Amino acid sequence: MSKILLIEDSLSQLALMNLYLRDSGHRIINLTNPKEALNKAVFYQPHVIVTDLIMPEMNGFEVCRQLKKHPDTQDIPIVICSAKNHKIDRIWGMKQGATAHLSKPFSRDQLIQTINKARLSSPKNYQQYRLRELIEIYPLEWGNMANVC
Repeated sequence: MSKILLIEDSLSQLALMNLYLRDSGHRIINLTNPKEALNKAVFYQPHVIVTDLIMPEMNGFEVCRQLKKHPDTQDIPIVICSAKNHKIDRIWGMKQGATAHLSKPFSRDQLIQTINKARLSSPKNYQQYRLRELIEIYPLEWGNMANVC
């Protein structure tokens, strides 16, 4: 399905998110140290990045700013997943480059739905999704076109 980079300092929260996402077919890259986020994102090129806000050494807002400044990661959608559910936190997150905000605690469906929406918000990811959808709907036509090219 898609590659998700999770940045979460709570091991229990990280395990729960892994369970939900792996059961849905996603591939996961786990980080407990937010300072590694930029290097890992550049290396793995995930479809979506999910980050906590309150973490030691670097908070989620700083992670967003770093990722949005770098040309290799600036177009990757970011979901902030946090217990901080104040309107100002949501607004500030969006100003830092986040695509969505998911409040803790969340359900499996809420996590997956938020990530899928964020993933499709990226033009690159949306084009890949539509191409796969067209190939599934019209396999013979696309297969014949591939042979012609």
